[in-house]
Amino acid sequence: MKEFTEISGETRPKRVLPKRKPNNPTRPKLSRLAGLEAADLTPDVRDAVLRLINEVEKLNSEAGGLQSRIKDLEGIADTDPLLPVLNRRAFTRELSRAMAFAQRHDLGGALVYVDLDGFKGVNDEYGHAAGDTVLLHVAKVLNEHIRESDLVGRLGGDEFGILLAAADDVGATAKASALVELIREQHIDIGEQEICIGASAGVQPFQPELSADEILDLADKAMYAHKQAKGCAA
Repeated sequence: MKEFTEISGETRPKRVLPKRKPNNPTRPKLSRLAGLEAADLTPDVRDAVLRLINEVEKLNSEAGGLQSRIKDLEGIADTDPLLPVLNRRAFTRELSRAMAFAQRHDLGGALVYVDLDGFKGVNDEYGHAAGDTVLLHVAKVLNEHIRESDLVGRLGGDEFGILLAAADDVGATAKASALVELIREQHIDIGEQEICIGASAGVQPFQPELSADEILDLADKAMYAHKQAKGCAA
């Protein structure tokens, strides 16, 4: 609708000026960016500064994309090629960090080392595809039965590590037994039939004087002792 105003007894349409678009708050003023006064901005200077601003914005956008890509690549580098868990290198690194954090804040923590019983027989009898199915199923079970603060890693062919943050020896031992029982109860579909598989576990609490590799070695030995006590095959 047009607006009108009276001038000398005549009614004339009132001129309505278009609203100015607000300045882009993220883009600096040309004079401030270039260190020039507005009067110094000739058309050539203005075009050059605008090109510079556009180039800076483009570089910032590309840098953000590169950072996202680096994060994706780091995730790929840390993940086991077959299973949705950390690989041994990444797990050992996170174990070392967790141990340092626990020592700094006077917290507990423990490592559970799990090895499947008779896994070689699965590969020999049903093939490596069936073995991969078993590993994927076990990894899923472990991931679904730990806290957000805990981590699962694949330490070898059929060996898994579970990092239990802020756990004492009694709690870690109970958790290891529960995980072993969970694995034993699984009925794993390998195509033509279902199979079950057992597991053995060793527990090693964090100790300030030990490194991550030493904790892994002790947990591995505790697992092997458990396996021998049961008379299980590798």
